[in-house]
Amino acid sequence: MSRYRMFKYVLEPVGDNKYWYLCLWMCDTYAPILEKCFPSITFQFKPGISGTCDTTIALKENPVLALQGILEIFKTHLLLVKNEHVEPFFSNELVQCYALDFNLESNIETDRFEYTKYGRLEHLAKEGQSEVARAELIEAFANICEKHPLYKRADIVMPVPPNPLKTFHLPVLLTKELARKTGKKDGCSMIKKTKETPRLQELPIDDKPEALKGAIKITGNVSGKDVIIVDDLYQSGFTMWTVAKLLKQNGAKTVLGLACVKSLRDTDNQ
Repeated sequence: MSRYRMFKYVLEPVGDNKYWYLCLWMCDTYAPILEKCFPSITFQFKPGISGTCDTTIALKENPVLALQGILEIFKTHLLLVKNEHVEPFFSNELVQCYALDFNLESNIETDRFEYTKYGRLEHLAKEGQSEVARAELIEAFANICEKHPLYKRADIVMPVPPNPLKTFHLPVLLTKELARKTGKKDGCSMIKKTKETPRLQELPIDDKPEALKGAIKITGNVSGKDVIIVDDLYQSGFTMWTVAKLLKQNGAKTVLGLACVKSLRDTDNQ
């Protein structure tokens, strides 16, 4: 599986609120993230049934709120990982990546696909250039940057770059506004496309490496920095992973991803 959402968790006090009981669903996926984000907490998860695990931990008020914040991210948004189609081209360049939601969902009553909340916002912000829709997307991105420890400590926000002749590019606007809202460095001038490429969503994945070869250049100093890459649509993820690989080659410490929406399929035009 290449996309995950923790549909449920339990975090509740035990006794005098000094100790807290935590139960995770999809433990193999999410427990390592918690352990990385909160190294000062000794979790010692015990495996349960159906992929769950649980633990009892000693927590003060502020760590409880911080833990609850990231658990809500797990429950609300999609965690995206490499799928089998991009696996041969990359290693671990992108540490974590989240999409706010799928772009579409199935309506059982009408037997048709309809926009999700964030799918509708992404469509309005991109096709209609709606400032209101864009502001709602920024608010959701900023919430992740505030509540997820790895995203909170990131130094730079950087877009997947547009073709040189493109005049409107949603990821650039999202990056600029997210940087202003979070106080992170705006990395729009630190990356560029050096040549026009075909519309990548329309290319079979096997054609993407050649299309992107030499097409993207990191022009700013990212050495030792934690960088968030911003995109509007994550389909196979090939472009975002390509940018992440370039950032790591240029010395970036940690590379994270944010996308407005994830397509229902991973296969591009295979």
